[in-house]
Parts: sequence; C-alpha cells; structure tokens
Amino acid sequence: MKQLNILLGDDHQLILNGLKEALLKVPAVSNVDCANNGADLLEAAKQSNYDIVFLDIHFGNADGREIASQLLKTQAHLILAALTSFDDPETIQTTVNAGFKAFFLKSDDITELVDWIEKMSFDTFYLSQQTKASYTNQALFNDAKRKAHIQLTSREKQVLTLIMAEYTTKKIAEELFLSEKTIENYRSSLMLKLEVTNLTGLVKKTLLLGLLHE
Repeated sequence: MKQLNILLGDDHQLILNGLKEALLKVPAVSNVDCANNGADLLEAAKQSNYDIVFLDIHFGNADGREIASQLLKTQAHLILAALTSFDDPETIQTTVNAGFKAFFLKSDDITELVDWIEKMSFDTFYLSQQTKASYTNQALFNDAKRKAHIQLTSREKQVLTLIMAEYTTKKIAEELFLSEKTIENYRSSLMLKLEVTNLTGLVKKTLLLGLLHE
C-alpha cells in the first residue's frame, strides 16, 4: 500500500491537532504536517513532497482557492481536499473550479474522510455525503457544461485576467499595447459572452465558472 504524506492547512489549532491525531492512525498515512496560515503552508509545500493537502477555504485572512492555485502551478501532482464550514453553492462551485479533488465539511464524520483516503480514488471528484444534501452533484456539474460553451480568444483571456487583477481600462491598454477603445470593445464582448451587464457580474461569473483555471 502506498504511504501518503499529508499537509493540513487550517487557522484553528484544535482542528489541526485533532485531525492530525486521527490521520496518523490510518495505515496508509506515513506523515502529517500542519500549517496555521497560508504563508507557512506554501513554504512547507516547497520543503517536502506531499501527496495530499487538506486546505481550509476561508483560511484566516487568506482564500484557500487562491492558495490552491499557487500550489498547483508548481506541484500539479498534489491532491487538494477542501475542509471548510461553508456549504453554499458558490463556495462549492468555485472550490471545484480551483482544482480541488474533494470537498469535506468540518462537521463531517472523520470515518468518511479516512475512507476516502484509504480508497485512494483520487482521479474523480469526491463530495462528502453531508455536502450532497445541500448541493447535488448534478447542480454542481451543470455549470461545467455552461463553461464548455463559453469560447474565449487568447486576447479576451488576457483582458479578463487583467480585469480580475483590478487593472483599469487605461492600465490594461498600456499593458497590452492597445487603445483604450479596443479594450472597451473586448470588455463588452466578454460581458456579452458571459451574459452579464457590469464588471461585478463579470468577475463573479468568471470565478463561478473557473474560466481562468485551465
């Protein structure tokens, strides 16, 4: 049986201690390390070769989805599992789109989490039973179908990326060596394709569908 090296990320020490103690009793687990903030977690991930990272979505002042994006850029092999108290549809959807392989609630039974680890079926997305009660798999992946129908050009993706980074129209034009009018045209095209009417809607839809996570 493969021995797993696990990293836990949560800003509550009691959760870290309890989960670490439970996981160290699992035969498939060889080591469990902990980090109580995003910076320490990213540093730990650089120093050791982990297999699974359990990550709080609302990780203190950090967003676990953003941390996940940073981790996967350099360590695409990592299996990310969300561990959170939030089960609203938007949190679940954006977590899936951020590259996580599993979604657990902190109120889930530890036996379900252990069972997921022992089965090692990491190629498919796992949604805990309690989460399914509030948001079904079918609803979750309906948005994946919608995403497939949204075709963005490489230039539109560049503009969208800069919009998400809070660049103004003028700054985007300077960055891409285009006129402000051209940038406005790209922005209008993006809004049309995503079926939104303002920048707030554009940002929300981009996050919801994970359009920049390819």
